[in-house]
Amino acid sequence: MKKLFALLLLVGFFACQQNEKSPISTTNSTTEQPKGAISVLLNENPELKFENLRVFPIVASPEIVAQNAPLAKLKTTAEAMQTPGFRITELKPFGRESGHQVGGLTAANKSGDAVFLMSGDVVTGGNQDRVIADDQVIAANSIKNIQVFCVEHGRWQFHDENASASERKVAAFNGYYNVASTEVRKAIQRTGSQQEVWDAVDRVTSANAAATSTKTYAGLETQNEFKSKRDACMKFFEGKFENLENVVGFVVVSGDKILGVDIFGHPDLFRRQAKSLLHGFATDALTAENSGKTDLAEVENVVDRFQNMFAQTNEKGNEKIGKFTFEGLPVHVFSK
Repeated sequence: MKKLFALLLLVGFFACQQNEKSPISTTNSTTEQPKGAISVLLNENPELKFENLRVFPIVASPEIVAQNAPLAKLKTTAEAMQTPGFRITELKPFGRESGHQVGGLTAANKSGDAVFLMSGDVVTGGNQDRVIADDQVIAANSIKNIQVFCVEHGRWQFHDENASASERKVAAFNGYYNVASTEVRKAIQRTGSQQEVWDAVDRVTSANAAATSTKTYAGLETQNEFKSKRDACMKFFEGKFENLENVVGFVVVSGDKILGVDIFGHPDLFRRQAKSLLHGFATDALTAENSGKTDLAEVENVVDRFQNMFAQTNEKGNEKIGKFTFEGLPVHVFSK
């Protein structure tokens, strides 16, 4: 009997030891994220549908939001363009390059905040309007040359009458004009061809009856029925994401076609970029003829394909999904 009692005590001891070790064994990886880091809200919501444009919010888990908190400090391109100390100019020579280049600009950030320049952001001014080619961060108190594409084929001169002498000298950019349409963004991200970008700009501005003498993408500001409809769409969606907790992105659909997916590392960064993104999506959706019914299962499947790309730090972008990280955190994951 004593032997049996001793045996039971020994088994109990090892069981306790195993239980004490089990929590450690389940968290032995510091890079692996919880399953279900993001999910999409598929419920029918009339507040997120305007004519042919429908938006499905993507939410992140509280753990992911907390982990990515440093990303909330990044300024967007639109915010930076209004910040003293930040300036984008025609490319500076740095003693090795001569003249200005269509495919390059210089971003000087003398402010105390890091700036997130997103692929597709359109800046106006300089010698011609440009669109940012790649996602990147311009660190505080730094200067960096950046790759861009021209989105104003018919101009190569500085014409800002309100510019100061110093701004004229470096051909500074004075404005920000939203994120480019899906069609233009795809030309940037998939082909990397200036001619393809020009062709996409021509198609988009023609479809919106907004062709100008300089062939600028910002010609979309031409007053007509297309701009009126787009403005109404932007007003409709204004503030719609403010009260949705932990929303970090969306799937945008036009009829039966998924136009794109954009996911950001933190809700605050998404909310500040959402308006500019929607402008680009609305530009395409409101002139499209996609009238079929949205396949909710396909929307969910698309988000599932982004799950690992967003959550795993070692996952890199591919030919269909782009990914930009900063200091090990996922700033922006998007469909190409």
